[in-house]
Amino acid sequence: MAIFIYPPTIDWSWMKQRPQQLMKYLARAGHTVYYCNKTQEEAPPEEISPGLYLVKHHERWLKAEWPDIQKRKSAPVIVWCTLPQLSLSLQAYQSDKIIYDCVDEFPQWAPYERNMAATADAIICTSERLFRRITRQYPDKKLALIRNAYDTDMRLHLPGEPDDQQMPEDFPTVPTLGYIGAWAPWIDSKLVTRLAREQSEARVIIIGPEFGRKFLPSRAGLHFPGMKPHHQLPSYLRLLDVCLIPFLLNTVTLATNPIKAYEYLAAGKPVISTGLPECQLMQPFVDVASSPENFLKLVASRLRDPGDCEARRKFALQNTWTHRVKEIEAFVF
Repeated sequence: MAIFIYPPTIDWSWMKQRPQQLMKYLARAGHTVYYCNKTQEEAPPEEISPGLYLVKHHERWLKAEWPDIQKRKSAPVIVWCTLPQLSLSLQAYQSDKIIYDCVDEFPQWAPYERNMAATADAIICTSERLFRRITRQYPDKKLALIRNAYDTDMRLHLPGEPDDQQMPEDFPTVPTLGYIGAWAPWIDSKLVTRLAREQSEARVIIIGPEFGRKFLPSRAGLHFPGMKPHHQLPSYLRLLDVCLIPFLLNTVTLATNPIKAYEYLAAGKPVISTGLPECQLMQPFVDVASSPENFLKLVASRLRDPGDCEARRKFALQNTWTHRVKEIEAFVF
């Protein structure tokens, strides 16, 4: 067993993503985990589940509490970092290993990546595109490809759950095409509006926060309830008729392995994606469009015939965070 530290990057409660999921499941596997919030709060660390500690004031914890923990430790310390900008600060933990989890290909991160690669003892990539690039650029670095996954705690794979019958007050009462995630610059807003216009008997619902862009103005066929707490998302997702991944194709999205795809599939829902390479690898469980026109046709087709729900659930259950933690343990230790 090891002690894992996740340095302050995103708060625990803001959009549960790969870091929160991995740290939760590493703790569940028996490791001790310190997840450090980016926001500084005058409060002591909180054990939010067995072995998983939420550090609410990272600076104070690092100076006052972490040295005492180090003195008592009987396990290796592993720093798990997803943000290359933090590379120069990671030596402060005096860890046994530093793992760089390369999760995205944001252009603004590129200037920091060389230092991060030099600092890290090993690199993990979330997509084939990232893995190939990192292999070319850092051929001597220990490297693994470990994708995203499905959180079984969401219970989406269990049909007939009681909240299948609970209709959120802000949910449309017509056939619904849904996207769950950040309303970010990589969303193809023109495609979304065109879909809402052409699928006049359905409603497009966007569930998530504004991230670098504003929601579209209110218009017929579009519904924006905004960001919802993570524990409420299953209630919304189960009610969707078709799930969407309407991403533009650019540097960021071509390297993305979308967590939402696994969650959509766990619920047995039809999933329509634009031409993301990682979604192409999920075929036939994900329908990948070759063009905007094809995207619209695939949505219409899945509204008529949802397809094999059980096969999708099975795929998701073969790709859970428990599986990913086992891959991590085999790679790191």
